[in-house]
Amino acid sequence: MTDLSALNLAGLLTRATSQGPGVDDDTATVATGVVLDVDTDARRVRVGIRGGDVWLPAVAGRYARTGPARVLIDPTTSRPVLALGPSRPLPPVIPATVTGVTDARVLVTFDGGAFTVPSVTGVYEVGGTAWVMLDDWGRPAIALGPSVEPPPAQPLPPVPAQDAVVTATVTIAPQVSGTYSLRESAWDQWHTDRHDGRADIYQGDAAGSGQLRGFAGYGDQIANLGALSIDSAVLTVRRVAEAGSGSLTVRGTTHGTRPEGEPTDGAFALASSEQIPAGGVGSIDLPATLRESMRTGDARGLVAVGTAYGGFGGTATPGSFTLAIRYTKAA
Repeated sequence: MTDLSALNLAGLLTRATSQGPGVDDDTATVATGVVLDVDTDARRVRVGIRGGDVWLPAVAGRYARTGPARVLIDPTTSRPVLALGPSRPLPPVIPATVTGVTDARVLVTFDGGAFTVPSVTGVYEVGGTAWVMLDDWGRPAIALGPSVEPPPAQPLPPVPAQDAVVTATVTIAPQVSGTYSLRESAWDQWHTDRHDGRADIYQGDAAGSGQLRGFAGYGDQIANLGALSIDSAVLTVRRVAEAGSGSLTVRGTTHGTRPEGEPTDGAFALASSEQIPAGGVGSIDLPATLRESMRTGDARGLVAVGTAYGGFGGTATPGSFTLAIRYTKAA
């Protein structure tokens, strides 16, 4: 009889669904970057953040070059998506250098740009300064009168552009799975009518099975991330509900789809889980060499090659043989 109590259902949901971000994930949705350049015509700001720089659409603000700015981070991709405004905006009124005077207008330079603005009546001197009010984007809007303040320092040139790099996370499920019998030299020879059938992934030899090789193919999903590096890849598996417990051992393979013959192919690193009980969930941190092979597309699948007999869910078991990947990519 199935226990449908609220407590049991809560436990089933906990095991079947993600329990939030990992301890290494940066879940902050607002970060602080450095303003490198401002393009007021395009309403965008170039921001240095997380080791790189990127042009972002921006909320209007009096951004100061080399000053801090608040940046909105996409919680799904961990990519910066919007400059929310300067943390320390320019003052609303600043001294600007006067370069010319016409009827009711003054030519001023500020932050490397030249501006012609209307002026309040006053005696403006070329080479002197004037108090100038800035608009919402930090551009001179009107001269309020002559100033005795010294001319502002020449602005620093924009920082040369760099290739921006951001960190992202993704969970990838296999596109195909199954088990190959070495004894029979064929697929789908073991327990096709139990648990989740032909999609399950078995390893080892027990009860007359002969040596089994389970397979999970991820196709080009990982290579298509365009990752600059894969910093972490955690394989999560669910053991089928058979008696006993054991560990899972996997090896990378060049096959991303189910081959005609044995799926083991390529000299890739091995990785093993802890002991996983019947019906339980376990995980494997894939080693750096295998992660790199998956990043480049040399390894496109995993093969269960352990000697300890055991079955694990494949494509028909939600959340099993999934890869939680943390990687870097160009912004």
